[in-house]
Amino acid sequence: MPILCYEISGDSSPNERSTTGAEDGHIAAVLKGDHQEASAQLYSELAANRLAMFLGIPVLVGVPARRSIETTAMRFAALRVAEAGLDIYDFTDEDRGDGDDEDDEQDAIEVPAGVYRNTGHVRAMAALCAKYPLEAAAIAVFDLWIGNEDRALNFKGQIRGADRGVIFALDQGSSLLSCRSTVDSSIDLLSRQDYPSFHPFQKLVNARYCGAMVERVVSMPDWAIEAATVYQDTVGNVILPDQYQCYEALRERKTILGGLIDRVLF
Repeated sequence: MPILCYEISGDSSPNERSTTGAEDGHIAAVLKGDHQEASAQLYSELAANRLAMFLGIPVLVGVPARRSIETTAMRFAALRVAEAGLDIYDFTDEDRGDGDDEDDEQDAIEVPAGVYRNTGHVRAMAALCAKYPLEAAAIAVFDLWIGNEDRALNFKGQIRGADRGVIFALDQGSSLLSCRSTVDSSIDLLSRQDYPSFHPFQKLVNARYCGAMVERVVSMPDWAIEAATVYQDTVGNVILPDQYQCYEALRERKTILGGLIDRVLF
């Protein structure tokens, strides 16, 4: 799999203190924070990103960020992919067909019954899952574990041509403690064994690869989950007791993940 690169914006300049030729530069990013419809978006993006990094899920890298003139407001900076020169299919673009994109390579992809069709791009999604079966299975299992019901168009990938390219998921801001607008309602959803009830990759992923990903999640040590979800400080609107609730919810969801995968994906 090619290395996913991020976009350098503006001009760079020599770092005067470097003895190794380093430069000072800027990386393009999308800055996200809490808002009325997602009061825990900052925390959820940060925690989900750290969980994904531990598990090897192909998601965009993001980091907590703060402007130099600010003293309290924190943001989550999701780095922009350097897409120049890459033939990346943008699932966030409007589908201009009846749900089956007009492309000779995609037309050869068989679309099974029961696939997710609400946002279109059906054959493109089938082509993506066929070309990247391991990654698609990993993303689907991860989404169901963290309660991410907002994956429908939040992924991109190179699907044309025989050579493997890049695939990546983006935007985990509607998962974990931001499944709904408040922390309490999000915790209630995470405690349910039937949530989420759908996924855009349903009927398109390989059962063996999904099973392997479930084993990886289940074997994730508690200390690693705690390190990704519990911070010794308030994160945006999320206080420490809420963070521990998220940690406990994820531990519990490991026990029901296999059944959830069977119901939603197959």
